[in-house]
Amino acid sequence: MVKKSNSGQYLFGPVASRRLGLSLGIDLVPYKTCSFNCVYCESGATTELTAERYEYVPTAEVIRQLDELLCKNPQIDYLTFSGAGEPTLHSGLGEIVEFLKKNYPEYKICLLTNSTMFTQPDIFQEISSIDLIVPSLDATCRDEYLKINRPATACDYDSFITGLIEFSNSFTGELWLEIFIVPGINDSDASIKRFAELGSQIKPDKVQFNTLDRPGCVPWITASSPENTMRFVKAMEPVCPVEAVGPFKYSTPITAATQSNGELQQRIMALISRRPCTAVDMQETLAVSIELLEQALAELSRQKSVKVEPSARGDFFRPA
Repeated sequence: MVKKSNSGQYLFGPVASRRLGLSLGIDLVPYKTCSFNCVYCESGATTELTAERYEYVPTAEVIRQLDELLCKNPQIDYLTFSGAGEPTLHSGLGEIVEFLKKNYPEYKICLLTNSTMFTQPDIFQEISSIDLIVPSLDATCRDEYLKINRPATACDYDSFITGLIEFSNSFTGELWLEIFIVPGINDSDASIKRFAELGSQIKPDKVQFNTLDRPGCVPWITASSPENTMRFVKAMEPVCPVEAVGPFKYSTPITAATQSNGELQQRIMALISRRPCTAVDMQETLAVSIELLEQALAELSRQKSVKVEPSARGDFFRPA
């Protein structure tokens, strides 16, 4: 039974995304239905704060609209579950993912999530085949969690962290961890150290640091300065590649001077052991120049460590 409904249009875009290229948004919950009421949310305050999963919109209609659009073969980089709410609250999410993977496997799927539903085992199976998941982590302790995320009562901090770590360690797709910096709340030296420790447990492919770029929900929140953001970068870079994606831009440089060909080969093999990738996929995930990537792939091919499988989206590399 459908608990609520949006206006009837569940797709938006495609829009040019700073992170995902040309992205088609898929909105699965009514406006501002969320398990968080984050102080920084550019969409405004949460009007329905809940951690209950329901069929908030008609799943069959979402699938129909996707089918109607995708059968025309539009140019899209990602089909992205997003919107002004938490997509994993929708109980039909798994059915939609299954439909897309079965009928339109040439399109990559992304999920933007606040990670709260990772405490529910059913979610693991529903989203396991998604190509890219971008979970949020804004707090390193319960006090920060309550001040920044202002969660629904059912969203306990310790369970939230445990669920995020367990999911990330079982997920075989690409995972980018997003951390929103809130000056005065989660940017102490102790907090930054804890973020790095959590990052080493979550093991994301990349960490993205964000901060205020548009008005939030509360008047006191401010943007992190470039100097402050670089404190996070320096702490997290030994764990994995990082990006700053807010008003201050930064990306972990990977060049011949900072990474040997052997080290890059190891990173490539670790990546394709989790999932097959095209050269473009690898370049984006590993943040490496195409010249270095091609050199490493050529050497791996010479060693017969990789095999190539052609597809409509390009040549996919797998371990031999």
